[in-house]
Amino acid sequence: MLDRKSYTLYKFHKQLNQSFQDKRELLECALPALRNLFKLDRAYFFNWQQDRAMLSLRMMCTKEYCMDKQEDISVVNEPAFLKQLIQYGITETTDLSYPAVYALLKWQRPSMELRGGEVHTFMQDRVGVIRLERFRKGRAFTAQELDLIKALAQEISHNLRNTEIDQAKNQRLNVSTALNDLSTIFASSLRLNDGLELILKGVQKYFRFDRVRLYLTDAYGRRIKSILGVDVSGEVTHEDVPHMGEAEIELLKEVFEPSVTYRSHRTVFYIPLKVQRNKVGFLAFDNILSRRAIGYLDYISLQQFASQMALCIDNTRLFERVQELSNYDELTKLPVRRYFNEKFSEELYRAKRFDLNLSLMIMDIDFFKQINDTYGHQIGDWALQEVSKVVRGCLRQTDVPCRFGGDEMVIMLPRTNGEEAKLIAERLQERITAISLPTRFTEGKEVHLSISQGISSFPQDGTNADELLEKADRALYVVKQNGRGHYAVYREVAAQADQAEKK
Repeated sequence: MLDRKSYTLYKFHKQLNQSFQDKRELLECALPALRNLFKLDRAYFFNWQQDRAMLSLRMMCTKEYCMDKQEDISVVNEPAFLKQLIQYGITETTDLSYPAVYALLKWQRPSMELRGGEVHTFMQDRVGVIRLERFRKGRAFTAQELDLIKALAQEISHNLRNTEIDQAKNQRLNVSTALNDLSTIFASSLRLNDGLELILKGVQKYFRFDRVRLYLTDAYGRRIKSILGVDVSGEVTHEDVPHMGEAEIELLKEVFEPSVTYRSHRTVFYIPLKVQRNKVGFLAFDNILSRRAIGYLDYISLQQFASQMALCIDNTRLFERVQELSNYDELTKLPVRRYFNEKFSEELYRAKRFDLNLSLMIMDIDFFKQINDTYGHQIGDWALQEVSKVVRGCLRQTDVPCRFGGDEMVIMLPRTNGEEAKLIAERLQERITAISLPTRFTEGKEVHLSISQGISSFPQDGTNADELLEKADRALYVVKQNGRGHYAVYREVAAQADQAEKK
């Protein structure tokens, strides 16, 4: 047969022998059980901050409910009380006009730290106190009750340890799942901005931060180039930073200081993103609105993920740079034909869909072969570069030029009719005619460049890419047959083009 103490402990153990989500849920079960068992008026739970000699009230349980409480009580002037509590695990207070007892809780919880880039887990000692109160003076706690309370406090301590371990395991599992999902997002996205937006949304969703921001630096890590952000609404914002102010300069210095670590008193946390010594940016996150504490596990998990994130940013930047280089001609810095064809198809579809104008211009440098043969290919390359500079400088942002082959260039002019295209052609002709070959290569002669241009327009001259290119090329042929150095719109010279084709 079990004695009364053993039987009570067994029943209490059975009540607590379940999986709790966290410490709070465990206490919501344990404190009411103590209240009913000892017919208490109130029961409290305190965290004991021994380094500050502070009891921090966290929960109060009455006959009606359990509720969270926030109150710090200094015990710095209570050495006898503390000594007795530590020595015996239980003590009665004489400060109140009614019976009250304090019982010590001691347990361990998993903690971690980052050393040498690796996470090290260890068990950290924790101390708490429960206070049990009866409001009537004649209901003092008996010696048997004090002995039982001490034993029950040990049972609560045991369950606190198990609950903290389970909670830490679940947190690490959730974080691992989140980071694995975020890694998958990065692996499936080669476009930098698309991938970063998905990553920021993922970090905000999984870690439940009020706000997450990503600061991207330039290629040298010397200045903040842009900021991407997402908040609880899930909306992504993008801000370019053309000029850094004093605040941005100081922030960049602070983030990349070697001494930057997790500090629990911070309201905003920063994690630098580096690939070896290259600074690619930094991550910032906060809970300024909700005031929810950001735990060390969140910080250290994101810090581990930061190196992978930085590498992915660096790789996608490199990929976009390579892709950009593959889309442009190395000599003239103009888009290549393949890239132009893609853009031309898109713009032609848009023109058909919304009934818009579109013009196409084909141009080449007059007597370019003669320049190569007379002055050498180096001068020919120089002429191509100078002409392409004028082309890039004269066009609108929406226009798309390309090097079509040799000295031939093609320019797509969206939302532009034939008359407007002629104005652009005239401007190009005027500025390119002002270019003269370096006299040191021409024996002092002044040799100016000139161009011939053929123009076609949608829908008057054609309704597909092949027709427009063909008509612009036929207009160019007419210009060359009539002395070069000028431009023509196909429909204005259609008769001459048809006659020339018959010959």
